[in-house]
Amino acid sequence: MNFILRLFLTFSAVSFFVIVFLVQNQINPYACQLGSYYWITYLAYIVIPFILTFISLGICKLLSVSTLQKVTSIETSNNDFLANYLAFFFVALSVKEMPVFWVVFGMTVLFTFFSRVSYFNPVFLIFGFNFYYVHTNENVKVMVISRKKLKSPATFEAMNVRRINDYTFIEI
Repeated sequence: MNFILRLFLTFSAVSFFVIVFLVQNQINPYACQLGSYYWITYLAYIVIPFILTFISLGICKLLSVSTLQKVTSIETSNNDFLANYLAFFFVALSVKEMPVFWVVFGMTVLFTFFSRVSYFNPVFLIFGFNFYYVHTNENVKVMVISRKKLKSPATFEAMNVRRINDYTFIEI
């Protein structure tokens, strides 16, 4: 289950890379049939990351449940991965040819799949999730993805989370 979830998280995280490339290079397979409504294809492109993220959240509901009891520190990490994520856009804008795109995209998917960057997805932010680094009472630093506003250890209430891996949890 974890492998499938990581695939969906990875592809939902890098899907904007593909969209930027397709739009920049005006790749629209239905342009002739849609006439002046060519923008419908581009709108469909934009919906794809949201669908992939929605599926990822559904898969997360199948993960094992853990409870975070007490924490010693909380720090927001919403902006920590943004620079990495924006790099996808700049790379996609600089690639012009299809073979080069597939090589670069393949490497990006591979590196994203094996890193923690795949868990950061701006669509999660749109869905109301926030990213936090939390130190547990065992002094282990974990990432928590939650819709709750976590402000301080003093106001932290125990929460049931789904375990993505040993260091990443999501509250659904």
